[in-house]
Amino acid sequence: MITAQRLLEIEPMILDNACFHCQQAVEKYLKAFLIYHGIDIEKTHNIVFLLNQCANFDPAFSTIDPLNINAYAVQGRYPDTNLMPEKEEAESYYQLAQQIKSLVNDKINL
Repeated sequence: MITAQRLLEIEPMILDNACFHCQQAVEKYLKAFLIYHGIDIEKTHNIVFLLNQCANFDPAFSTIDPLNINAYAVQGRYPDTNLMPEKEEAESYYQLAQQIKSLVNDKINL
C-alpha cells in the first residue's frame, strides 16, 4: 500500500498504477484472512468473491463495498484498456485498502 500512497502523492499522480496496487493489497489481505482460517486459496483476483468467502467467517466483510476495484486486477495491466481513474476514484480505492487492512489486522490480531 505504500506504493499506492506514493503514487497518489507525487506530481503528476500515477492513478491507474495506484489503483492496481490498491487492488493487489486488498486481494492479499483478504487471502491472508482466509489462510488464517485454514482455507486453501483459489487462484482468483476477484475481490467480490474473496469478500464473500471472508464473510463466511465474519459478517463484517459483507458490509464492505468493493466499488469497481476488480477492474484493476487484470484489465489495468494491458495498454489497450482505457482505465483512466479520477483522483477521487483512486483515493477511494486507497481508503478501501486501508479499511480492509485494518479489518483483517483486527480480526487476526496482528
